Amino acid sequence: MIKKILKLLKRKSTMRTIALLIPHALYSRWIRKKPIKNDHIVLEAQHGEEISGNIFYIMQELASNPEYSSYTIYLAHTKAGKKKIQKIFDAYGITNIKLVKLYSLKYLMEMAVAKYFFNDTTFLPFFVKREGQIYLNTWHGTPLKTLGKEVKNDRHAIGNVQKNFVCADYLLYPNKYTMEHLIEDYMLANIAKGKCVLSGYPRNTIFFNKERAAQIRAAVEPGDKKLYAYMPTWRGTVGNVDDDANLQIREYFNEIDSKLSDNEVLYVNLHPFAAEDIDFTGFTHIKKFPKNYETYDFLNCIDCLITDYSSVFYDFAVTGKKCVFFAYDEEEYFADRGVYAPFSALPFPNVKTVDDLLSEIRSPKNYDDTAFLQEYCAYDNADATKAILDLVFKGQASDKIELVDIPNNGKKNVIMFAGNLDRNGITTSIYNLLRNVDTSENNYYITFTAACGKKHQDTLAVLPEDANYFPMVGRMNMGLFKSGIFYLFLMICLIKKTWLKADFVAKVLKDEWKYEIERLFGGADFHEAIQMTGYSPKFILLFSGFDCHKSIYVHNDMKMEIETRSNQRRDLLEYVYPRFDNVALVTEDLWEPTSSFVDNTDNFKIVHNVIDYEEIIRRGEGEIIFEEDITRCNKELDEIKEILDSDARVIVSVGRYSPEKGHRRMVDAFNKVWQENNNSYFIIIGGNQFNNFYDELTEYIKTLPCGNNIILILSMANPLPIVKACDGFILGSFYEGFGLVIVEADILGLPVVSTDITGPRIFMQKNNGKLVSNDEAGIEEGFRLLIEGKVEKLTTDYKKYNENAINEFYALLD
Repeated sequence: MIKKILKLLKRKSTMRTIALLIPHALYSRWIRKKPIKNDHIVLEAQHGEEISGNIFYIMQELASNPEYSSYTIYLAHTKAGKKKIQKIFDAYGITNIKLVKLYSLKYLMEMAVAKYFFNDTTFLPFFVKREGQIYLNTWHGTPLKTLGKEVKNDRHAIGNVQKNFVCADYLLYPNKYTMEHLIEDYMLANIAKGKCVLSGYPRNTIFFNKERAAQIRAAVEPGDKKLYAYMPTWRGTVGNVDDDANLQIREYFNEIDSKLSDNEVLYVNLHPFAAEDIDFTGFTHIKKFPKNYETYDFLNCIDCLITDYSSVFYDFAVTGKKCVFFAYDEEEYFADRGVYAPFSALPFPNVKTVDDLLSEIRSPKNYDDTAFLQEYCAYDNADATKAILDLVFKGQASDKIELVDIPNNGKKNVIMFAGNLDRNGITTSIYNLLRNVDTSENNYYITFTAACGKKHQDTLAVLPEDANYFPMVGRMNMGLFKSGIFYLFLMICLIKKTWLKADFVAKVLKDEWKYEIERLFGGADFHEAIQMTGYSPKFILLFSGFDCHKSIYVHNDMKMEIETRSNQRRDLLEYVYPRFDNVALVTEDLWEPTSSFVDNTDNFKIVHNVIDYEEIIRRGEGEIIFEEDITRCNKELDEIKEILDSDARVIVSVGRYSPEKGHRRMVDAFNKVWQENNNSYFIIIGGNQFNNFYDELTEYIKTLPCGNNIILILSMANPLPIVKACDGFILGSFYEGFGLVIVEADILGLPVVSTDITGPRIFMQKNNGKLVSNDEAGIEEGFRLLIEGKVEKLTTDYKKYNENAINEFYALLD
C-alpha cells in the first residue's frame, strides 16, 4: 500500500499539483475576500514572453495618455521575457508600467483584484474572472490557417482558449472574417456573453504614422537604400525545432545575401528558436530586426514585406506597400494544415525561388488588393487604440467601432461529461445519442479532460456535426486544508481504499464546485448538466455541484463493480445519487442493484441507450484495418482475413479486457467445444485493457490446446467489419450494464448468445434472445449452439426502440 502511494506521489502531475498548492490557495482566498481595485490594470502579451503587437500599443496609450495617469498598470512577464521587455521599456522611455513575474504571488494578487485585463492570447487556466472585472481579449491576428476544432491533432487543446473567450467582456476582431471563424471554431455561440468589437487592431495604428516611419528609417539605414522585411511562419512546434527547415532557411539566406546589392538590406524576424540556429554575423545584406523597436513600429519603415503563411500580411496590406509570398514549401506545409481560404486566392505574388523573389521585391506593386483591403482591413484607422480604451473604460463606442452580439439561438445548453473517451460501450452510447438527438430545442456540449482528448484524437475527430465540446484544463483553486482533503481523497480512490468518507469530503468541498465550474467554463450558461458516465469521483462531485437541473447515468451494476473491480465507492454513490435530480438507468435490470444505494428511488428514471443502427450498418461495411502502433493482435491481419473467408465457424466477443467480461472462462469453455470441432475459431476484441489483462490472457491461451484458434485483438478503431464477417456472437460477462455489443452484432446479422445476467436479461427476453447460465457450463452450451447454427436472430424493431429511447432522454431533461 505504501509503495502504491509513493508511486502516485512520484508522478510529474502529482508533483506539479503539490508545487501549485500554495499559489492556488492564496489566489482562491483573494478572489473571495479581497475587494476589486478599480484603478488596477493587468496586461499580458504572448504569455509574458515579450511585449509587442496589440498589447504594446494598448500599453503605450495607457502609459502616455493623461487620462490613465492615476491607474496602476502591471505587465506580466516570464523570467526569460523580462530582459527583452526591459529593453523595449528603455528604448521607448516607459517608466510608469510595473513588471510582474508570471505566477508570482504579486501576479496572482493582481489577477485577483485588478479591475481591467488585456491579453492577446490567454490567461493561464487558474484564472477566474470575478463579477465586476472587465476583460478585453485582442487575439493575435487574422487567421489563414484553421483554428480551434478544425486543427488536426490539436483539437483537444482548446479548452483554456474557449474559457478565456467565454469569460471575456470584449473580443476584439479586425474584420468579420476573423470574428465568424473564431466564434465557429471555438464554439462560442450560445455560451459566450461578451461583445464582439469590430475595430482596427491597435498594432496597425502605427502604419498610419508616416512621420514615425521616416524617423526610424533615418536612424537605422540613412540614405536611399531599399529595405525589405522577411517575416516567415515558424516551421517547428512547441518543444520541437524543425532542423531541416532551419537548414533550408540558412541556405536561402546565403543565396539571397550573395545576390542583394549594396543599396538593399533584408531585415529578418524569425521565431527565437529558429533565429538561435542562424549566425547573422556572416551576412553582408541581411540583418535581424532591431531589438530596440517594437516589431510593427519597425515594420512601418520597410519598403516591401516578404512572408509566407503568417498573419502579418493581413495587417501590412493597409500600408499600401508591396507584399510578396516566398512559399517555397507550400505543398509540404499545407499537407497537414487546414486553411480557411485557398492560399492561391490571395492577391499577392507567390514565388518559389530566390531569383523570382528578388525580381518581385525589386518590381513595383503589380496587383490589385482593393477587394482584399475591403474584406480584411476596413476597420483599420489611426485612432483605433484610443477608441478601444474608451469602450473598455468609459463604455463609449465611437463611430469607428462596431459592436456585435455573439450569436445565441435561444435554446437551452446541455453539458455532458463524456469520461475518458475510451473505445468502450459508454463512449459509443454517448455518440449514438448525439447522432440521433433533436437539436431544435437544445445545444449539446460534451466535456472531458484535455489529456483524455489528446489520448483519443480519433474519437474526438468523429464527434457528430451538431455536437459541441468544451475540454477541461488545469487544477482547482482551493485553500490548503481543502486541497489536502481533496487530493488525499482522490489518491485513496486510486488505490481503491475508503479511508476518507465521501460525505465528509463533499461537505468540505461544498462551496468549491461553484468556483471550479466558473474556472473551467468561464461562466457559460448551462441549463442542464449530465454526468453521462457515472464514474470518476472528481467529476461525479463536480457535476453534483452544478447550479442547474442535473442527472447522472448508471451504465452498470455498481454493486458488482464495487465487489469485483473496486472502481466505485459505495459511500460516494450513497451521497450523490439523492443530490441529482435524476438517476438515469440504461436498463430496467439496474433498478434493483442501484436502489441498494438509496432509501428513495423517486428520482430514478429508465433511459435506454440509443442504438444508431444505420451507423452500425455503415461501419460494418468498412474494411478490416489494424491501426499502426495502436492495434495489438496475436495473429497477422492477413491470417485473420483468411480464417474469416474460410468455411471455419468463427465466434466473436467484444468487450474491454477486464475480469468482469469473463474472457478467461469463455476461453476455457471454447477450449472444450473446440476439441469436438477443430474447424472453429474464437475472436475477442477489446478497446482497452485493465491491469494488463490482455497480456495475461495472451500468455494463457498459449498453454491451451486450442490456443492457435483463439484470436485476441486489442484496440481497433472499428471492430464491426470483423464482427460482421463472423458466424455468431457470445457475451460471457459476469455482469453488464446493458451490453451494447449484443445489439451491434444483431444489427450486423449475427445470432447472439448472452449469459443470463443483469443488463442484457430483459432485452434478450423481450426479443426472443438466447440466454445461458452465468457459468462456464452455460457459456460452453452457447458456443455449441452458435457453432452448430442453432440460435435464432433477435426480433428487435430498432426504429421503434430508438424512438422510445430518445423520448426517455428528453424526459430526463428539465
